[in-house]
This record gives sequence, structure tokens and C-alpha cells, in this order.
Amino acid sequence: MNEEVNNQAPYITINGIDISIDDLPEEAQAVFGRLQRLIQKKANQSLDLEETNAAINFFSNQIVAIVNEGEEPNSDTTESDTEEDDSE
Repeated sequence: MNEEVNNQAPYITINGIDISIDDLPEEAQAVFGRLQRLIQKKANQSLDLEETNAAINFFSNQIVAIVNEGEEPNSDTTESDTEEDDSE
């Protein structure tokens, strides 16, 4: 039964009716092919966008980690504040 499903011809739903690509006129088959390629392209672009966003987040976090490594434990006060406190 799974073989039947896997070998099923692609179809499009028009007005609630599933129409096999084989039942479409030749011109509509060409348009259907173009539509399938565009849908696949969109899926690939979505995946690329997710990967790009993940890379952006990774590198942004890497910058934050590098900056945080360079900070002193009590970085709320600046050096000038500390010098002023010492002079009192």
C-alpha cells in the first residue's frame, strides 16, 4: 500500500477537486512544473534563512562572550569613580 502512495502522480486541488498532473492539459502541466519548482525553491530559501539566522545568533553571542571575558567582576564602576572614592 505504501508503494501505491509513493508512486501516486502529483496533483493540484482546484475547486475542491484533486486533479492529477496527468489529467491536466499540456500547457497546465508546464505551469504545474514551474509551480512545483517555485515551491521547492521557497522551501530551500526558508531553510537557508533559518541557517543564516542561526549563524547570526552564534556570532552575536560569540562577540558578547568575548566582551564579557574582558570585563572585570565589578565593572559597574568606572576607573575614574574608583579613583574619586580612594581620594576621600
